Amino acid sequence: MSFEQTLLQEWVRQMLKNARRHQRKRARQPSNDYERGAVNAYYEMLKSLRNTLETFGQDFRAYGLDVDLEEELLSLRRAGRRGPRRSIRDVAGAWKEHEQEVREELKEILGREW
Repeated sequence: MSFEQTLLQEWVRQMLKNARRHQRKRARQPSNDYERGAVNAYYEMLKSLRNTLETFGQDFRAYGLDVDLEEELLSLRRAGRRGPRRSIRDVAGAWKEHEQEVREELKEILGREW
């Protein structure tokens, strides 16, 4: 493998690492616009890079881009799986503490009141 290919592999690895870190923060704070923007920016860069590699007949899997970017970076469900499992009491307490924040996020996602 050439130096350029090795460099590109390392760059992709670092971008995925950073994107996952921002995604975990976003999952803990769904209304944090900075984290949402960072995740979206990494998603767009990685998707564009994967599409470019495919266009030029390169195996994007060789560069570590064989992940489901949409599920891994844009889904809050996926990010929540990384932490330890929480008890019902913890979840209920978190709901009470962040109910309005969660409702606002759901309104944004669903586009209507619930």
